Amino acid sequence: MDTSNKGNELEEAFYQYLLDQQARGDLVYGIHSPNNCRIFKKKKYYCKEREADVEFDIVLEIYGNGRPSPHLRVVFECKNYSDAVPETCVNDFSAKLGRIFPHSAKGVMVVSSRLQSGAEKVARRRGFGIVKYDRDGLDIIADRKVRPYIETRFVESQLFQSQLAPKSLKFSAYDDEKFFSSIGRFLSSLHPELAGDVEESPSAIPFLPLAAIKSSAQETLKLVDYREGPVDLGHICSALSIDLQYSNQEFHDTDGKLILGSAHFQRKVISINDHGNRSRERFTIAHEIGHFCLKHHRYFYSENTIERDFFINEEERGDFNLDRLECQANIFSSELILPDYCFKNMTEQFRKLLDIRDRGHGYIFVDDQPCNYMPYEKLLAYLSDYFAASKQTIQIKFKQLNMLNDQRKWNQSGQLPMCWRF
Repeated sequence: MDTSNKGNELEEAFYQYLLDQQARGDLVYGIHSPNNCRIFKKKKYYCKEREADVEFDIVLEIYGNGRPSPHLRVVFECKNYSDAVPETCVNDFSAKLGRIFPHSAKGVMVVSSRLQSGAEKVARRRGFGIVKYDRDGLDIIADRKVRPYIETRFVESQLFQSQLAPKSLKFSAYDDEKFFSSIGRFLSSLHPELAGDVEESPSAIPFLPLAAIKSSAQETLKLVDYREGPVDLGHICSALSIDLQYSNQEFHDTDGKLILGSAHFQRKVISINDHGNRSRERFTIAHEIGHFCLKHHRYFYSENTIERDFFINEEERGDFNLDRLECQANIFSSELILPDYCFKNMTEQFRKLLDIRDRGHGYIFVDDQPCNYMPYEKLLAYLSDYFAASKQTIQIKFKQLNMLNDQRKWNQSGQLPMCWRF
């Protein structure tokens, strides 16, 4: 695919994103009616110097109430590069913008990767805004006036750091030494008339105790009258009026991380991408169901799951962060796939079948001796087959219920060789 087509893809995706925001009334932070905003793609303006029209990728014109002409133009230049965007792109955009709008427009670079250090310095020096857009990224609810939901350091990592550990945001921006995680907050910073009193929302996500998450999972299981065997996750989605969709393709975010699944809260859709691993696929579905049942729609329009999410092992007690929500969804997934009563009952049955006894070392004891680890591995295999769950998830459940005394040498450090720990 040539660079022109790639650029057009980013341009079209970002244009549709702005239209969706406008349709929801979020585009200008709820201060003005969406009807006061006009969004153009491939907008042309006459250039006296060239005596010809100059075209811009996307232009947002914002009109004050009763004004015949826009009091603010935000001009977006889209650069869909797999590598960092070079300085020449910023210089070219600056020159083009200066010929048409010397003082009456805000220039914004929209990228799918990041800016080279030189390009970043030029953009900052010339007062350009910088936006990273990922059509498959996490789309959060517009921030309110109390504080931003997403921490500055997280948004900054989306734009300028060379290595990005967290999942991608759908929208992240920088302007005038400030970072923004929503288009509303970004636009409100550009003009005083876009700032004002707006509805307050929580500045932190509440901590959820394990008992509350267990209760939510149990109530969900009651919807399908669950009794035994693998939990029918498709049936649960139907009971919750969630459309469960599958794809045989792989999808990656702008940083190349594999997207395992997505939840679209307004449309009530869970999308599951190609896994090649049935147990992980089931855990991903249950994880996304958890986002719905734990009412995470209060914070997201949509969210995606990447493999890193399954490594999150605790709820941090602080301001809002994404890891807290992912941890809650992980716990819910485990509770949904491995319901306590049935899990304890089947563990006891298979334990007796394998002649695993408490000889003073715990309900289930394993060390490096074949007489201990071979029955334990069979126990894991039986439970894995019965619940259609991974052995790692079952080991986590053992630990959570204090059923396992693991004295194998690799475990002496206290670290479980699992996706994540609770």
